[in-house]
Amino acid sequence: MAPKKQNWAKSLTMALNLGTSVAAVIAIGLFGGRWLDARFETGNLLTILGFLLGAATAMKILWDRMMERDREANEEHQEPGKK
Repeated sequence: MAPKKQNWAKSLTMALNLGTSVAAVIAIGLFGGRWLDARFETGNLLTILGFLLGAATAMKILWDRMMERDREANEEHQEPGKK
């Protein structure tokens, strides 16, 4: 069986969506931490914690999307009567 040709527009949309989601959660964590540091005068502690929280959230988003794609690929390869 020949490999299925992917729709490039769908792939591009998914990549842009994932990239903006990752960038947004990291930026929110970073700038939120900076704002809290300025408000409570805690040095850089909350900036670092905000960045780490944003990075952890980004990894969770990546993991969820990867598992979703894996699930979709497995469903495509199953025989029609075995769902």
